[in-house]
Amino acid sequence: MESMVSEKIETSGESERAAYTYYMRKYLDGRVLALVAIALAIGYAAVLRQPKPEAPAVIGGDRDEHGCLIAAGYSWCDARGECERPWERYCTTAAPKLAHFSCDAGKTIDATFYPADDLFVDLVLGDERNMSIPRAISASGARYAREDESFVFWNKGDTAFITENGTTTYENCGIAGAR
Repeated sequence: MESMVSEKIETSGESERAAYTYYMRKYLDGRVLALVAIALAIGYAAVLRQPKPEAPAVIGGDRDEHGCLIAAGYSWCDARGECERPWERYCTTAAPKLAHFSCDAGKTIDATFYPADDLFVDLVLGDERNMSIPRAISASGARYAREDESFVFWNKGDTAFITENGTTTYENCGIAGAR
């Protein structure tokens, strides 16, 4: 009978050890899981605390105090109260006089003159080029030319023509209805 009792004790000791091992594993697994969760939370908080990198500066994105995009050639025109490219449009308060010229080969020139301030003419050509050309010396009519003479606009009365690099590119131009 003693052997049965000791067997029972040994058996009950084994099941107690098994139960103890089971609960210890569960307990440790829970602790490990909790430690992993804490470590992840600390890591995430550290990432959130890092300063965010600044957005890269846009190359050529500088603007002046009026918001004009400097790298694109814009500058503030007080006369018009807007950003303009000086080589495309003359900045003046003078009243403009518009003239539309039709030329050979279906070409067109839209010219904006400023009679009260006749230092430049603004041109929009049929090929969609915009430019502001300074007044130049002329014996007859109005002549506007780049300093290097690579572009010249001639106007006399109701007629006009353009030379580029010594070649006439817009010829026999007349004001619509006056040709």
